Amino acid sequence: GLGSWNKSGEEATVETSSYTTPPPAYAPLPDGNTSTKLRRPIVAGNWKLNPATRGEAVTLLKLLASNFLNHRDSNSMHGPSSPEVVIFPPLPYIADAVSILEGTGIQVGAQNVGQNEKGAFTGEIAPSMLVTSGCSYVLLGHSERRTLFGETNDEINASLHKCMDQAGLKVILCIGETLQEYEAGLLENVVDMQIRKGLEGIDASHLLNDRVIIAYEPVWAIGTGLVATPEQAQNAHVAIRNSLATAYGADSGVAEYVRIQYGGSVTDVSIESLMSENDIDGALVGGASLNADSFTRIFDGAATADARKKVPGVSDEVYPPLELVATEAVATKNALGESPVWSDKEHAIYWVSATEGEVWRWNLVDPPHRRLMNTAVGCIGLLGSSVPGSLVVAAESAIFTTSMVSDGGDPNNPIANFASGPTFLVDRPDHMTTTRPNDGRIDRFGNFVVGMYNQYHRAGPTEGQNNAGLYRLNAQSLQWEEILDYKFRVSNGICFSGDGTTMYFGDTPTRAVYAFDYDQYGPLTNRRLVWKMPVELPGGPDGAQVDTDGKLWVAVTGAGRVVRLDTETGNVEMVVHLDANPTSVTFGGRDLDELFITTRAPNGGGLYRVKMPHGVRGLPEPEFGMAGY
Repeated sequence: GLGSWNKSGEEATVETSSYTTPPPAYAPLPDGNTSTKLRRPIVAGNWKLNPATRGEAVTLLKLLASNFLNHRDSNSMHGPSSPEVVIFPPLPYIADAVSILEGTGIQVGAQNVGQNEKGAFTGEIAPSMLVTSGCSYVLLGHSERRTLFGETNDEINASLHKCMDQAGLKVILCIGETLQEYEAGLLENVVDMQIRKGLEGIDASHLLNDRVIIAYEPVWAIGTGLVATPEQAQNAHVAIRNSLATAYGADSGVAEYVRIQYGGSVTDVSIESLMSENDIDGALVGGASLNADSFTRIFDGAATADARKKVPGVSDEVYPPLELVATEAVATKNALGESPVWSDKEHAIYWVSATEGEVWRWNLVDPPHRRLMNTAVGCIGLLGSSVPGSLVVAAESAIFTTSMVSDGGDPNNPIANFASGPTFLVDRPDHMTTTRPNDGRIDRFGNFVVGMYNQYHRAGPTEGQNNAGLYRLNAQSLQWEEILDYKFRVSNGICFSGDGTTMYFGDTPTRAVYAFDYDQYGPLTNRRLVWKMPVELPGGPDGAQVDTDGKLWVAVTGAGRVVRLDTETGNVEMVVHLDANPTSVTFGGRDLDELFITTRAPNGGGLYRVKMPHGVRGLPEPEFGMAGY
């Protein structure tokens, strides 16, 4: 039998147990994998004693809710087979967590539970209290509870039994060895004892019904920045499955069915390599779970890696993308260049500097010129008009029309009489001071589709809130219609297929781009995921455009690149690099075979361009088909 070790974990007195070949349930497959069961991954965030105040907790919860709400559905890789998500906030924040995360798919758990149901046990918590407060999970046996508070295997086992007696409550049981035990070669012995003693008397049905998840946390990796290599973690997980097979029988299915997470300084950088191993079914995340974006990226990395796990005989090889380099064509030093549109009639490109309230025009020959709008400008579109240089402008204060050429109509001369405009056209689609128009394009039928922007989505009165909508301005009636059935934070990527029946759109903080079926008379339908940014790529998807092949070009702000995507597979086929932060793209030039890229400060602000490979061309930009123009 196995002995015991002291609570500090410094001196092990464990007898050696024999481990030879894995039991039959883990007979290696031809590709070297050890587990054949497809288990749903689980990503859990342990907040520990953080954050310090309720206000900070509420902000974190709102950001998490915004990242997950409406961006996990059955038509994408984030559907029912995607990772299960749980967070474990401190007890005072559980009610807020349950309320704010409702409908997001994120479950809430408690960091510990007692061994009694009720009575004179000051400071204790009963399983029934957790379930009736909205918790579906509880952590047991975390190394900090074992080492700092002296919790024993027997006490952990007693709590586990109480949890199994409580319907609706699942347990993540934490196990793991100290550095001294690992270096002494006692990993298998330690986890075997923790498994056997922690699960003593627990019926196999509870494990087969997914009531217990195991979290392997090497104590030496928790909060230290050290991470077990994927191979080390995989070996430990195999040892755990062997212990489960020994305890419950190799033919019981328990060892193969139970999910085992890895925990110990997991980050968005390490998650994919860890999850690529067949016996690692998720992650128990510590410090990184206190940052909403980092935790979301860990979730995405787990989903991506799980989808890529090897299936014998199937290859996931793809060709590397073609790489291009764009150079600065006009050094305009825009604070936030956005919304480039090309006028095929004028052979000129228009764009905005959003926060400065500027609209720019350049004919590729003469110096560019600008017009000040005296309000922040989100996006522009070409206005179907006999007057060259006519635009429709979605600004913070209203929707305007304006002209960017001289009164004489010469498209190559800057406007001289600024008193001639801009002209008020229609009110903006909502009147909230916390939002403004952001991204937009004219659809293939001549209507103006505009997405809004939560101006305080990071900090301020509406931080973390999905309060922005997507609207269409009918060119004939000049009436707005909301066309998306959910709200978001930062609209981007609005563009249309050549036939106008597909629209692309993304909420930048979620790092995802979607396709929708588009009907000019109705709402968007049939959402499906086109691309989820890899976790190792910084930034987020910004403005986008479609080429004649139906491929999607997306500016990745914060990453210094534009990518061309296959909209069916999500594969990156081309990458355009630039030494600035891109914000949006469009095609231009006399043959529509140049890609123009707007950028933003501080390391950018100019207009960039790059010649496309042979055969890659853009589509003509539609015009806003307002009656009377």
